[in-house]
Order: sequence, then structure tokens, then C-alpha cells
Amino acid sequence: MADDRNKVLFVDDEENVLRSLRRMFVDEDIEILTAVSGREGLALLKENEVAVIVSDQRMPEMSGFEFLEKSMRIAPDAVRIVLTGYADVSAAISAINKGGVYRYLTKPWNDNEFVITILNSIERYSLVKENKRLTALTRQQNEELKQWSAKLEKYVQKQALDLKKQNAELKELNECLKGNLRDFISAFANLIELRDKSVSSHSGNVAVLSAEMARRRGLADADIDTITIAAQLHDIGKIGISDIVLLKNPAHMTPEENAEYRTHSVRGQSAVDSLEDLREAGVLIRHHHEWFNGKGFPDRLREKGIPEGSRIIALADQFDRMMHGYTTHSVKNVLEAMRALLGTRFDPELFPLLVETATERYSSHGLAGMETAAGIEAELPLLELLPGMVIARDISSGTGVLLLSKGTVLNEQNISALKRSFHIDPSKTGIYVRPSRK
Repeated sequence: MADDRNKVLFVDDEENVLRSLRRMFVDEDIEILTAVSGREGLALLKENEVAVIVSDQRMPEMSGFEFLEKSMRIAPDAVRIVLTGYADVSAAISAINKGGVYRYLTKPWNDNEFVITILNSIERYSLVKENKRLTALTRQQNEELKQWSAKLEKYVQKQALDLKKQNAELKELNECLKGNLRDFISAFANLIELRDKSVSSHSGNVAVLSAEMARRRGLADADIDTITIAAQLHDIGKIGISDIVLLKNPAHMTPEENAEYRTHSVRGQSAVDSLEDLREAGVLIRHHHEWFNGKGFPDRLREKGIPEGSRIIALADQFDRMMHGYTTHSVKNVLEAMRALLGTRFDPELFPLLVETATERYSSHGLAGMETAAGIEAELPLLELLPGMVIARDISSGTGVLLLSKGTVLNEQNISALKRSFHIDPSKTGIYVRPSRK
């Protein structure tokens, strides 16, 4: 069976020193290699993957510094340490400053300090190797994402795509990737709502409210973008929750069902963590069910220990859930109900941001409230469509024919045509609209 222990190479022209060094590590899970010259040490490096190289400075034929410099070409990631007498300390420091040598140890040495130094060096070597592995993995994932994005762009916009754009500059490609990432996020947000049709448009509404609250808070654009993404995907972990649990009010769940439900915020973070650009959003997703008094989940964080973005999303999430689907709930009533939870569930300092945002964007819930709910989309029955409303998502017939594109402003003519089309070939998806444009 292969020996997976880390290897340490000691190079010294004195055999008794090498024997002493070997004895020091007899109880450690380390494979010790020894060489009596720089030439022999280089030969061992060619045959073994070595984590740490320790060389005496004063050796015949090849000095320790010369050996360590040559070793860099064979084992560039190995941690290099030079053994030197007190008289050679200045030369050792010079070697460290010039590069290649991690540190020096003086003769005679303290055995305990020597062992600790070697063990720390092995850990440093392992961290460097792991960092390189993760960097290579990230590079591979980014390359796969670029390839997927290019194919998607060609499929969706094939008539407008110019084949010469495949040779465009990296900056242009990065902009395309950002746009595709936004589409990817929107697609996942829509997928979440397929699990629970009672909260259609919830993710989009929470994103709009959270983004506006973050702007009023004066946060940086990058932080606002992260909060918006996290708000869109805050319920993504529910995709893995059973329908029986998902359709229940948490207050009516059994202990087992409640335990399963409480996993969704952690699952949400895990779902986006493989994409480096979404990792900060993943942290906000994880903590959007934490309570201000520390009684939330999953980590029972409290007060300012909860990320600010998570505290913002928690307010927007609860507000839209209380408004969504209840025509008798006014903005005022919902805000008053939430006010009673300040200091326990929600951050009192951030609540005024919700009051300002919600008051401006809603007058009352439902169709009447849409006139002031700028940016909020809602799913409506065909018979409730009115001229001036804006289509929020593409509308297709049951057989997949595009009837109205996102952004289309409804009028009497296209509403009438839509009714005829639905009579012949009913759509299998809902009709999502935004309020009329002013």
C-alpha cells in the first residue's frame, strides 16, 4: 500500500546530525529522508514528493543556499529551511529576503521548537497544495460556465448572434456572463415558485423590496446586488423539502417536519456555494431566518451578529408573505403586526426602511394596490387584465407559441387577442404583470 505520509528531507554532511534529526521525529507520522550532500539531496527530490526541505548551510562541494536554490526547480512548492550557526545568521536572513527560503534555524537548536517548526511547515505546504487544487477547480468550473453560457446565448438569441463575437475581447465575454448569471438566478427563482403556487412572484417581490431598502440604507452598489440576488434565491433550499412539509404552516408542523423545514436555509447556501460569485449571497440566504433575539435558525445568531443583508431580507420576506394572497390585508395592518415583533424577530433599526419602502410601493394588496407597487409583479387571471399593465414574463400558448413578450404594455386589442388564443390553446403557465407605467 502506498505511503501517504508527508516527507521531510534533511541534508547535512554530518551523519551524527542526521541520526539525531531522525530520532527527534520517531513518534511523528512523517517519513524522514536524509542526504549527506546537496547532490544526494537533489537526487532524492527527483524521486520523492517532499513537503519540507531542511539543509545545513556549511557543507563541502555545495552550500546549503546553493542546494536550496537548485531544489526550487525540482520541488517548487516545498517549504525550505536552512540550518546555520550563529555566525551565519546574517547570510541566512539575506537568503530569506532573496526568496526561496522560508526561515532559518540556528545550531544548536531546541528540540521542541524544532519539531513544532517542521510540523508548521508541513501544514503550510499542505495549505499551498490545497489552495492550488481549489484554484484549478475554480478555473475549471469557470471555464465550464463560460462554455455553457456561450451555448445558451447562441440558442436564445441565435438570429441576433454574430458568429464573430466568439472572438470578442474578454471584457465583452465577462459582460455576457454577468447577464447570463442574472438569467440563471431568475430561472431558479421561478423554479422555487413552482413548488408553492400560493406565493407566486414572492421571490421577485422580496428582491424589489430588499434592494430598495438597501438603497435607502445607503449601502454600496455591490452590497445591494448581493442582497438582491440573495432575496431572489432566499427560498431555493425549499426545492429539496417534501411537499407535505412545504405546504404546511410552520406553526402546525410536527417536530420532525419542523426540523426538515429548518434545513432549507442551509440547503439554500449549499445550492449556490459552488458558484464563487454567489457565495456572499449564500451567506445571506443561510441567515435570513435568524431572529434578532437569537432564537432563529440555523445558527441562533443575534442582533448585529446577523448579516445586515439577512436582516433586510427577513423584513421583506415576512412583509410580502403577509400581503401575498390576502386582499383584506392593508400595508398599514401588516406593518403594525410586524411592529409587535421588533426586538424579538426583527431589527428595530431597519424597520423604518420597510415602512418607507412598503408605503411607497403598495397602497393596498391585490389589483388596486398595483397602481403604486412599482416593480412588484403579480400573477393575475386572464379576466383581470387591464389596459396599461405591463407583461412581466413572456406569455406562451399551451403548445409553446410566444403570444406576448415580457415588457409588452397591454391594450384592448392584445387583451382580446390573448383571450381568443387561450380559448383555443390555453397556456400552462400563469400571467405575470406589473403595474401600469406612469
